[in-house]
Amino acid sequence: MVALEATDFTLPGPPQDGGLTLALTRFRASDPPEVETHGERLSILFIHGISYHKETWLPTVERLFELQSQAINSNFVIAEAWVLDGANHGRAAILNETKLLSKPESIAPYEMARTIVTVFESGLIEGTSLVGIAHSASTPVLTLSTLGYEGNKLPYSRMILVEPPMLTRELLAKVAKKGKVWEIMTEIAKARKDIWPSREAAREWMAKRPPWSAWDPRCLELFVKHGLRDLPTAVYPDRKDGVTLCCTRDQEALSYSYGGDEGIAAIDRLEELCKAIPVHVIYGGNADIIPEFVRTAFLRTKQCQNIASVTTIPGAGHLVVEEDPTSLGLAIWGALHDSASKSRL
Repeated sequence: MVALEATDFTLPGPPQDGGLTLALTRFRASDPPEVETHGERLSILFIHGISYHKETWLPTVERLFELQSQAINSNFVIAEAWVLDGANHGRAAILNETKLLSKPESIAPYEMARTIVTVFESGLIEGTSLVGIAHSASTPVLTLSTLGYEGNKLPYSRMILVEPPMLTRELLAKVAKKGKVWEIMTEIAKARKDIWPSREAAREWMAKRPPWSAWDPRCLELFVKHGLRDLPTAVYPDRKDGVTLCCTRDQEALSYSYGGDEGIAAIDRLEELCKAIPVHVIYGGNADIIPEFVRTAFLRTKQCQNIASVTTIPGAGHLVVEEDPTSLGLAIWGALHDSASKSRL
């Protein structure tokens, strides 16, 4: 295992969105490789899905640095990896809990996109090329974070979309006829168990139930540590003992109300991005959340005709980040090499 140095940061969020505090962590190898890289030092920015937290990416990040230590190449070096909490998730949810109580809606995709812009315009990122990697509902957010940037001045040198749920208007109408998945997810979120007497009790309870029972043990441990918080909270001021979710049930449920117009805008923007930079897509082999017909239709749209690569990870589902971070890290490593090779042609 490669030793990593972790450094936490906070940034003020966009004032027009309520000034919510952003929480980030930067990972760097404690003993970075010395290698000629033709000037390309990659910074990678990871964005998590709804109801998770930035540290859920840590096993994948560790895998990437491990692969780099084993297969030093001259195409690029990963200088640093950044993970960002959604403003109502993880450590950021704790920092913002009072402001979130007075925010009746959740964090809209365009708001989250503006927080990402705040990050890469902060001056904190030190690599010569920025790679954007997002999972699930954060994939359209990553795409929308490029709005306003010309094709030759994009903030990212490449993007990797893991289990993207983006739909064209035609696809959205077709999916709606079969039942709206996000409405089901909303009801699940509203009824989700959200209080446990201790972290140990939460870990034991989750380990026996989906989706957590299918996770890599490291990801479950990270969720117990970073996805839960001690009571009392602003939501439960009278509960003095135990732990609860950082991303509250209400905030998670509200997050699923987005995805229509935002997703359509994101896929339209994707068409322009694919012409300017390599954009890679990674799916889990089990189409448990995003149906196979949606995946196929998405990849056949004119917006995706210039996708750089599509990789499938056997045995994993929509939550591939949590289920198989080892294989996901290898797939991302391959996409980075594929992009580096194409950029030198």
